[in-house]
Amino acid sequence: MDGKKFVVPGDFIGTEEEYLPGEGTRSEGDKVYATLCGEVADKARTLLVMQKRKLASLGIGTTIIGSIENIVEPIALVRVKFGSLAGDERLGDNPDYAVLHASMIKRGYVKNVRDEYKVGDLIRAKIVDIRNGEMRLSTDAEDMGTIKAFCAKCRHPMALLETGLECESCGAKDNRKIAKDYRKVTLD
Repeated sequence: MDGKKFVVPGDFIGTEEEYLPGEGTRSEGDKVYATLCGEVADKARTLLVMQKRKLASLGIGTTIIGSIENIVEPIALVRVKFGSLAGDERLGDNPDYAVLHASMIKRGYVKNVRDEYKVGDLIRAKIVDIRNGEMRLSTDAEDMGTIKAFCAKCRHPMALLETGLECESCGAKDNRKIAKDYRKVTLD
């Protein structure tokens, strides 16, 4: 491979005709894709994705970004996508789910999780407890909550208006527990 190329998870980086999949990659059919953020390296005809910074462990107090995968009242199952600690560390994709209980969504009473989040929403949350391998999350702080919402009808991104959220495609309106930097987050 010529030069260094920065990739993110899901980027196509080569074919199995030319390279073997290595660390930080996966193969699908005869194509090789990145599973980590980093630079592509070719070592002995094996493609690797090299990261500049080591991944940190998930622990209490860690801020994560995840997607709402399922809602089973009174909880939402969240798939951890990205995260960071107070320092310069970051987290990788986690194959497990974290749990967000309705009582931890925001200050005040929340009757239904579906009133605050929808399946597919990207949220920022903090790990507040880990018991028996289960991570429990909270989004009750001002900087926690939905960072990108998708329309429940047509799955297009929703724009933030003074009155709530509106789908950029079909015009459907909805509400969410919104983070103060809604749609201004860059995932690096």
